[in-house]
Amino acid sequence: MEEKKFKEMRNQFAILKEELGKQEIVSDSLLRNTMNRKSRIIDDVKKIGYAWALVALPLLLTFYFTHLTSLAFVIATYLLVGICFVSLYHIHKPVDKLNFIKDDLGTVANVMAAFRKQYSQGLFNTMVICVLWAIWFCYEIWKHNHTNPWLYVFFVLVGGIWGGISGYKDCRKAMNAAQEIIDGIGVN
Repeated sequence: MEEKKFKEMRNQFAILKEELGKQEIVSDSLLRNTMNRKSRIIDDVKKIGYAWALVALPLLLTFYFTHLTSLAFVIATYLLVGICFVSLYHIHKPVDKLNFIKDDLGTVANVMAAFRKQYSQGLFNTMVICVLWAIWFCYEIWKHNHTNPWLYVFFVLVGGIWGGISGYKDCRKAMNAAQEIIDGIGVN
């Protein structure tokens, strides 16, 4: 009689263990699909950054050929845009290599934490560089004695503020997606 109850208990534990195993797989699959969706947000932010870099290149030539700026300013800005392009690629490269469906969750969490930290540092550096660039641009406008330099300064300020807010939002969007992936994994 006791052996029969023991055998029945063992069968119930086996069934419970099997059900828990199935539940774990479903949760893992759901988590990985959510991580995959969040990674698309990060990828979209990267594509927006690349697009802005590509838009800036012909615009800079326009500044030079319309005598708004010097050649030195255009070359320095081209170098700055190139550095930003390479930096964006470097920061996103580990995330692009991740396979959220198959990779170990610990690896995913570490990569996302490093990504988030680099993006945070990059945001601060970018804001400082953009302010310095805007000051140099205003100097270039004054230096070339345009008839209405205040108009150009106004456009630099409006464009800088709009670009700064837009860039900040995109950066925060990518950092929040990375944090949501880390939080989903359950790593502090």
